[in-house]
Amino acid sequence: MIVTDTAAAEVPAEPVPPAEAAAAPAPPAEPAETEDNRTAREKVLDHFADCDDPDQSVAQIIAGTGLSRNTCEQAIFRAVQSEQLQRESQGVYRLAPPKPLAPSRNGHSNDEWIALIEAWQVNPASWNIEEDGAPPNDPSHRIPLDVVGRFKARQAREAKEREKREAADVELRNQLIAACNGNFTPGPGIEDIAPIKAAMELVPLDLILSVIRWKVCKLCCPANPTLTSWRDPCILRAIAKEFCDSIIIPKSVDAWSAAGTAPGKPVQRAEPSPAAKSPRSRKTHRLCHRRMGAAIPATMQRSPPPATMPSRPASLLWRPSTAIACRPSR
Repeated sequence: MIVTDTAAAEVPAEPVPPAEAAAAPAPPAEPAETEDNRTAREKVLDHFADCDDPDQSVAQIIAGTGLSRNTCEQAIFRAVQSEQLQRESQGVYRLAPPKPLAPSRNGHSNDEWIALIEAWQVNPASWNIEEDGAPPNDPSHRIPLDVVGRFKARQAREAKEREKREAADVELRNQLIAACNGNFTPGPGIEDIAPIKAAMELVPLDLILSVIRWKVCKLCCPANPTLTSWRDPCILRAIAKEFCDSIIIPKSVDAWSAAGTAPGKPVQRAEPSPAAKSPRSRKTHRLCHRRMGAAIPATMQRSPPPATMPSRPASLLWRPSTAIACRPSR
């Protein structure tokens, strides 16, 4: 039987069973676009985190975030107010350094924590784990951060001072050894210069070196014994005796001999009074004032003659009749 196109078109399609329809795989759905739910400030901060250059201008931030200028400037302003960004120059910003964590005392003051750390360094068994938590060498310790920073700064300062003291001790030891001129035995007694440092609190170093040369150096005295320690009583006694003979005794004698004597008053040179001028200088000043047309000061004016001349004794009066003889007339 031949089925024409018209008959085929009139034949209804067979219905698909519900179970087969459910079992048929659904066509794959197109992936939906991811939504960016970040705030404008978060976008600005992420832009700084992704950039290699820490300093970013407003134009660079707008280009990197895709925000409008008004929204970007508001986000930058809020980030600066919350100390997340810091302004470097006009229109240039960078990420602010992270804030340190707030310190916690955890049952002790700063000084108490430092005392506990110092005691732990001397004896690790002194640390009470039940009360103070993990020891300082454990990263999970409960020591406040500011105490840790303060203790580390103190350690660095003490280490620097210790290096300076050690360098000074090495220099002093070299000077003492040089004064021995080779007449010494190396050992702990020579390395320990504590007795000499104690003597230097009173005695000058030059005097100590002079005594060592005289008591140790073979060139000064061939009978000098070899030095084995700076604690040798002969060396220390010689330093003390030389200090007394050259400094203590002379100063004591000078002070005792000057006792009860008042120091003489220094002679002061008398300077002439500025008002006491020579007559010639007063006359010159008067002439200068007259030429300049200025008034003459009272101190430069001539004193008026006295109202009455002082009388002379009769014996000093001049009598021409008795003093000159008359010439005879021709």
